[in-house]
Amino acid sequence: MRGIHLLTVFAIVFSSVFVFGGLAAQPVAAQQECEGPFTIGVSNSFVGSEWRTQMIQNFENAVAEFNAAGIEVNLVVESADTDVAGQQQQIQNLVNAGVDAIIINPGDVAGLNFDLEEAAAQGIVVIAIDQEIGAEGVYNVVIDQTEWARISAQWLADKLGGEGDIVIIEGFVGHPANEARMAGAMEVFEQYPGINIVGRESGGWDQATGQQVMSDFLASLPNIDGVWTQDGMAFGVLTAIRTANPAEWPIVVGEARAGYLQLWNEVLAEHPEFTSIGVVNPPGVAADGVRVAMEILCGNTVDESQLEGPFGNSLYVPIPYAVTDEDFPSYFEQYGSFPASYTLDGFITQEQAAAFMNEDDGPVISGSFAQSPRVAELAATCEGPFTIGVSNSFVGSEWRTQMIQNFENAVAEFNAAGIEVNLVVESADTDVAGQQQQIQNLVNAGVDAIIINPGDVAGLNFDLEEAAAQGIVVIAIDQEIGAEGVYNVVIDQTEWARISAQWLADKLGGEGDIVIIEGFVGHPANEARMAGAMEVFEQYPGINIVGRESGGWDQATGQQVMSDFLASLPNIDGVWTQDGMAFGVLTAIRTANPAEWPIVVGEARAGYLQLWNEVLAEHPEFTSIGVVNPPGVAADGVRVAMEILCGNTVDESQLEGPFGNSLYVPIPYAVTDEDFPSYFEQYGSFPASYTLDGFITQEQAAAFME
Repeated sequence: MRGIHLLTVFAIVFSSVFVFGGLAAQPVAAQQECEGPFTIGVSNSFVGSEWRTQMIQNFENAVAEFNAAGIEVNLVVESADTDVAGQQQQIQNLVNAGVDAIIINPGDVAGLNFDLEEAAAQGIVVIAIDQEIGAEGVYNVVIDQTEWARISAQWLADKLGGEGDIVIIEGFVGHPANEARMAGAMEVFEQYPGINIVGRESGGWDQATGQQVMSDFLASLPNIDGVWTQDGMAFGVLTAIRTANPAEWPIVVGEARAGYLQLWNEVLAEHPEFTSIGVVNPPGVAADGVRVAMEILCGNTVDESQLEGPFGNSLYVPIPYAVTDEDFPSYFEQYGSFPASYTLDGFITQEQAAAFMNEDDGPVISGSFAQSPRVAELAATCEGPFTIGVSNSFVGSEWRTQMIQNFENAVAEFNAAGIEVNLVVESADTDVAGQQQQIQNLVNAGVDAIIINPGDVAGLNFDLEEAAAQGIVVIAIDQEIGAEGVYNVVIDQTEWARISAQWLADKLGGEGDIVIIEGFVGHPANEARMAGAMEVFEQYPGINIVGRESGGWDQATGQQVMSDFLASLPNIDGVWTQDGMAFGVLTAIRTANPAEWPIVVGEARAGYLQLWNEVLAEHPEFTSIGVVNPPGVAADGVRVAMEILCGNTVDESQLEGPFGNSLYVPIPYAVTDEDFPSYFEQYGSFPASYTLDGFITQEQAAAFME
């Protein structure tokens, strides 16, 4: 129906065909006839769960993919704990904002119909996700919640042999998703006259409430053979059972969340007979809704013969999978180290979204979140298993947090492709000796590769060389080291600093008094950056460095250092700084509000873009820059490591850098005054800690090989 034209870009993309937050190597490609701009509005009425947080992130990631492909898409998010009236107001706000599409997670099955029908009548594409509603002109892009519940209810009935006393802990009574799930579960249980429901209470999709309800059940009911529940309440349920430790443990319906898998594993160590299930309820329906919306916005029409559901307007995306006793070990191995709040996820590809459209519609969007051809090629001959170890010595920045997530996402992609890859993470605030211990721990764990963000440029060389001598693939990211047998997969930090230093010098016309606020003195990345910046400034005799202090890559410290500079120095024309300190620097300047504002080197982080926008409203002459320093080098390191683990060798003619062992990945881009409006429009609603990112594709990693 539609040909696939893959576009290689540096993009913020987070999925694969029903993978769990994995990085895609190939985003959508846009044909010329679908450029946008489009604005997609999101209405969300409940913010009290991690699932909804992940849902919002999936919206942002999916929109970012289209922007990376050249289809301009803006995202407006209305998200708050609110009632029907509040969500009606959200819808009205989005209509007033002139959105092209509204994607809603509705808090009521019928109360919003009039407002959504009004929006649809104005030509706005309206899509409901997560739960089904019957509003005319609205499409539901959902899993079948009734079927989702049937799966775990049938599993429980089978485990009980069709007989036993069970309790049910449901979500919010009256909420459409809960009611659909209860219908599916009861449909199953009603088929088994030997199954008696001896208790049924609401846990409000809250872990603590679920725990309390289960504790009350255990205290009042002499015999409970099974428990059917949903989502985060399952963790509370299992915690209550574990705490009470009854003589006979009930069989428990669980959830597909990393924290539940972690608890499940702990319980198995104490009670090997314990049995559970977790059916994936994917927050990725957010991305699915975006994909379908984009097909429609780009001129395609829904094939109505595929509409299903109670209202005849639902496009059902597959339920990705279920975690059961049989496959628990493999899922735990893969996701046991993920943040406890992480919900195992799944997404449809753009091709799957296109398959919902009429066959005779034009080929407007192609490509997908699906795995890259290169990953598929590797998977054909490279099965694993492999274990990749990560050594990280600094956990005091959001950049490092995003880096760790990128490791996890990249590994998930390979697992989804059928190449078994396990991830072992050693991450803590530590010194050289501590990071040496991290390396030894990974070697002792029998890893096949070590990817390290080194805290010292030379102090770890012996340990890493020892690891490489044992046949372990060793890759350093973020900063370059000279250890023999180690490859650096990095941006050129020196060049990264040159870009903003040159910009500042140009803005100053080569003359002026500047201050420098650097990171950790002695840290390899800081020293490389300072070398690049000083190389530029030394070319301009009219630029005087009147102050230079360390801000330790800390926002508050950067703010204090800048405040001290402003108090002690009568004239500051420019500020050169790095990373999160820039937010503190700009805050200090804004607070002091000097008669003449200095020109400021900023950062490519959502919080800084938000502050930059606020300052522009007060000082339209303000100017700044943010060069992207991508946490995505973590994924880049995984990609290169996997090429080597799958039997390929590095083309040494491409090695560069001060030690002759660096594979330089491109610096993605810089945000400047000229393009600030478009970047703010795209990322201004992202969490403040989010660093604008970029990744190489697997094809680009393969290009480093012989």
